[in-house]
Amino acid sequence: MNIESLGDRVKKARKHAGLTQVQLAKKVKTSQGAISDIENGRNKESSSLYDIAKSTGVSADWLINNHGEMLDTPKTASIDELRAQIDQMQSKGEDGLLNIPVDTQRVAMTENPSMVPILSWVAAGSWSNVEAVTFDDAIGRVSRPAKLSKNGFALIVRGESMLPKFDPGDIIYVEPETGLFALKNNDLVIVQCNDDTEATFKQLVIGETSKDMYLRPLNPNWHEQRMMPMGDCNLVGKVIGKYVEY
Repeated sequence: MNIESLGDRVKKARKHAGLTQVQLAKKVKTSQGAISDIENGRNKESSSLYDIAKSTGVSADWLINNHGEMLDTPKTASIDELRAQIDQMQSKGEDGLLNIPVDTQRVAMTENPSMVPILSWVAAGSWSNVEAVTFDDAIGRVSRPAKLSKNGFALIVRGESMLPKFDPGDIIYVEPETGLFALKNNDLVIVQCNDDTEATFKQLVIGETSKDMYLRPLNPNWHEQRMMPMGDCNLVGKVIGKYVEY
């Protein structure tokens, strides 16, 4: 048996799910301090362990009792299932996006392939927590551009921080299947930062190191020109365009 403490296993599970202590605490309805106490060994028991296992996608027996492997052994796929997976991979062709984040949860975003759901900024923020976002969360629909993946969605621009290129009320398209390492300097991104429940829209500035990476508005008159480092944020997606109607 691999000798890992309960705290080690909880931290490993949380990292596997890509969650901060605050995000995990919200999912299991406890405090960040309670999660920290478990991970640091100050608390060796918790009634939240089963919920932690469920929220992070790991084996409850492994997390609670240190039995077996962290991830349950997947069942062997049938021939039909393998064929379906191959067909799905081939259908992406050369348009498939690279650098998709590890453990990205693919969710069927649309009931109509020609339409894209317009989400609220709260629903967009929940995407970075690997929660399902579907048409049930939509506040509207808009036509789909050719290069947007099936999991893409739209947002309505708020405020004036991205003037003059984006006016309040503009509809922007967001591609969530983009990894951080696929981004380039001056890309437009949707991020969720710190403990905010809502996402935000900004331009990414990439320096020589990760510490030089930050966010900024397009509006030169905006009061805050250099915003929090990307290291404090979760990438929700890349803005690939906006809906224009003439």
